[in-house]
Amino acid sequence: MRTTSSPSSTRSATKALVAAGLGVVLLAGAGGTFALWSAEDSTTTGTVTDGHLALDVAAGHWETAAGAPIGDLAAYRMVPGDSITFVTEVTPTIVGDNLRATLQGALPQQPATHWEVVASLPDGLTVVDAGDNGVAIPLTVSVTLPASSGNESQQQVLALDDLTLTLQQVASTM
Repeated sequence: MRTTSSPSSTRSATKALVAAGLGVVLLAGAGGTFALWSAEDSTTTGTVTDGHLALDVAAGHWETAAGAPIGDLAAYRMVPGDSITFVTEVTPTIVGDNLRATLQGALPQQPATHWEVVASLPDGLTVVDAGDNGVAIPLTVSVTLPASSGNESQQQVLALDDLTLTLQQVASTM
Protein backbone atom coordinates (compact mmCIF):
# COMPACT_ATOMS: atom_id res chain seq x y z
CA MET A 1 0.00 0.00 0.00
CA ARG A 2 1.08 3.30 -0.82
CA THR A 3 1.04 6.11 1.60
CA THR A 4 0.29 9.53 0.40
CA SER A 5 0.89 12.65 2.26
CA SER A 6 -1.65 15.22 2.54
CA PRO A 7 -1.06 18.71 1.20
CA SER A 8 -1.15 20.17 4.69
CA SER A 9 1.63 17.89 5.98
CA THR A 10 3.78 18.78 2.96
CA ARG A 11 3.30 22.44 3.72
CA SER A 12 4.27 21.90 7.35
CA ALA A 13 7.40 20.02 6.33
CA THR A 14 8.32 22.80 3.89
CA LYS A 15 7.80 25.46 6.55
CA ALA A 16 9.98 23.51 8.96
CA LEU A 17 12.77 23.21 6.37
CA VAL A 18 12.55 26.93 5.53
CA ALA A 19 12.66 27.85 9.25
CA ALA A 20 15.65 25.56 9.82
CA GLY A 21 17.45 27.02 6.79
CA LEU A 22 16.74 30.56 7.99
CA GLY A 23 18.08 29.66 11.44
CA VAL A 24 21.32 28.32 9.90
CA VAL A 25 21.74 31.52 7.84
CA LEU A 26 21.19 33.71 10.91
CA LEU A 27 23.66 31.71 12.98
CA ALA A 28 26.29 31.89 10.24
CA GLY A 29 25.89 35.67 9.99
CA ALA A 30 26.20 36.12 13.74
CA GLY A 31 29.47 34.23 13.96
CA GLY A 32 28.00 30.85 14.54
CA THR A 33 27.53 31.08 18.30
CA PHE A 34 24.74 31.94 20.59
CA ALA A 35 26.94 33.21 23.47
CA LEU A 36 28.62 36.62 23.08
CA TRP A 37 31.14 37.02 25.89
CA SER A 38 32.53 40.33 27.03
CA ALA A 39 34.62 41.70 29.87
CA GLU A 40 35.31 45.17 31.19
CA ASP A 41 37.84 46.69 33.60
CA SER A 42 39.33 50.13 34.27
CA THR A 43 42.58 51.70 35.41
CA THR A 44 43.49 55.02 37.03
CA THR A 45 45.22 57.32 34.54
CA GLY A 46 46.09 60.14 36.93
CA THR A 47 46.07 63.87 36.18
CA VAL A 48 48.11 66.16 33.97
CA THR A 49 49.15 69.63 35.16
CA ASP A 50 50.46 72.56 33.10
CA GLY A 51 53.76 74.15 34.00
CA HIS A 52 54.30 77.89 33.87
CA LEU A 53 56.70 80.59 32.81
CA ALA A 54 57.13 83.88 34.67
CA LEU A 55 59.67 86.64 35.14
CA ASP A 56 60.38 88.69 38.26
CA VAL A 57 62.50 91.83 37.87
CA ALA A 58 63.87 93.39 41.03
CA ALA A 59 63.36 97.15 41.45
CA GLY A 60 67.07 97.83 41.02
CA HIS A 61 69.02 100.97 41.88
CA TRP A 62 71.46 103.47 40.39
CA GLU A 63 74.99 103.79 41.73
CA THR A 64 78.08 105.84 40.98
CA ALA A 65 81.24 104.40 39.41
CA ALA A 66 82.61 104.08 42.95
CA GLY A 67 79.57 101.92 43.89
CA ALA A 68 77.85 104.53 46.07
CA PRO A 69 74.04 104.41 45.72
CA ILE A 70 72.31 107.37 44.13
CA GLY A 71 69.31 108.20 46.30
CA ASP A 72 67.36 110.51 43.97
CA LEU A 73 68.32 110.03 40.32
CA ALA A 74 66.21 113.02 39.21
CA ALA A 75 68.33 115.27 41.45
CA TYR A 76 71.68 113.76 40.42
CA ARG A 77 73.64 115.94 37.96
CA MET A 78 76.36 114.35 35.86
CA VAL A 79 79.47 116.18 34.67
CA PRO A 80 81.92 115.17 31.91
CA GLY A 81 83.78 112.02 32.94
CA ASP A 82 80.98 110.70 35.21
CA SER A 83 79.59 107.23 34.89
CA ILE A 84 76.57 105.75 36.67
CA THR A 85 75.17 102.22 36.57
CA PHE A 86 71.69 100.79 37.04
CA VAL A 87 71.92 97.43 38.78
CA THR A 88 69.12 94.86 39.02
CA GLU A 89 68.39 91.16 38.86
CA VAL A 90 65.84 89.18 36.90
CA THR A 91 64.64 85.83 38.22
CA PRO A 92 62.87 83.44 35.84
CA THR A 93 60.27 80.95 37.00
CA ILE A 94 60.45 77.94 34.69
CA VAL A 95 58.27 75.03 35.74
CA GLY A 96 57.66 72.30 33.19
CA ASP A 97 59.31 69.25 31.74
CA ASN A 98 61.15 70.16 28.54
CA LEU A 99 60.38 73.89 29.03
CA ARG A 100 63.02 76.19 27.55
CA ALA A 101 62.89 79.92 26.92
CA THR A 102 65.02 82.79 25.67
CA LEU A 103 65.60 85.85 27.83
CA GLN A 104 65.99 89.17 26.07
CA GLY A 105 66.38 92.71 27.33
CA ALA A 106 65.87 96.01 25.54
CA LEU A 107 66.06 99.73 26.24
CA PRO A 108 64.05 102.21 24.20
CA GLN A 109 65.91 103.55 21.18
CA GLN A 110 67.72 106.78 21.97
CA PRO A 111 68.53 109.53 19.50
CA ALA A 112 72.23 109.96 18.83
CA THR A 113 73.56 112.14 21.64
CA HIS A 114 76.75 112.66 23.51
CA TRP A 115 75.83 110.04 26.12
CA GLU A 116 77.32 106.56 26.10
CA VAL A 117 74.87 103.88 27.20
CA VAL A 118 76.11 100.32 27.66
CA ALA A 119 73.64 97.68 28.74
CA SER A 120 74.58 94.19 29.81
CA LEU A 121 71.22 92.75 28.86
CA PRO A 122 70.42 89.30 27.53
CA ASP A 123 70.35 89.41 23.74
CA GLY A 124 67.82 86.66 23.02
CA LEU A 125 70.51 84.04 22.69
CA THR A 126 70.36 83.44 26.42
CA VAL A 127 68.44 80.18 26.77
CA VAL A 128 67.12 79.28 30.20
CA ASP A 129 65.46 76.06 31.33
CA ALA A 130 64.19 74.37 34.49
CA GLY A 131 67.75 74.38 35.88
CA ASP A 132 67.55 78.20 35.93
CA ASN A 133 64.26 78.24 37.84
CA GLY A 134 64.58 80.74 40.69
CA VAL A 135 68.20 81.67 39.86
CA ALA A 136 68.78 85.45 39.79
CA ILE A 137 70.49 86.81 36.65
CA PRO A 138 72.32 90.15 37.15
CA LEU A 139 71.64 92.98 34.68
CA THR A 140 73.29 96.39 34.39
CA VAL A 141 72.89 99.55 32.34
CA SER A 142 75.81 101.99 32.45
CA VAL A 143 75.50 105.62 31.40
CA THR A 144 78.62 107.70 30.84
CA LEU A 145 79.05 111.36 30.04
CA PRO A 146 82.43 111.24 28.26
CA ALA A 147 85.20 113.50 29.56
CA SER A 148 85.46 114.94 26.05
CA SER A 149 81.89 116.31 26.20
CA GLY A 150 81.73 119.96 25.16
CA ASN A 151 79.45 122.82 26.14
CA GLU A 152 76.59 121.41 24.01
CA SER A 153 76.17 118.61 26.54
CA GLN A 154 75.15 120.97 29.35
CA GLN A 155 71.62 120.63 30.77
CA GLN A 156 70.75 117.70 28.50
CA VAL A 157 68.38 114.98 29.66
CA LEU A 158 68.65 111.30 28.79
CA ALA A 159 65.34 109.50 29.25
CA LEU A 160 65.94 105.77 29.48
CA ASP A 161 62.30 105.10 30.35
CA ASP A 162 61.51 101.42 30.78
CA LEU A 163 63.92 98.54 30.59
CA THR A 164 61.93 95.74 28.92
CA LEU A 165 62.73 92.09 29.60
CA THR A 166 61.05 89.26 27.72
CA LEU A 167 61.04 85.56 28.53
CA GLN A 168 59.77 83.64 25.46
CA GLN A 169 59.27 79.88 25.27
CA VAL A 170 61.17 78.11 22.49
CA ALA A 171 60.38 74.78 20.90
CA SER A 172 61.58 71.77 22.82
CA THR A 173 64.41 69.70 21.37
CA MET A 174 63.09 66.41 22.71
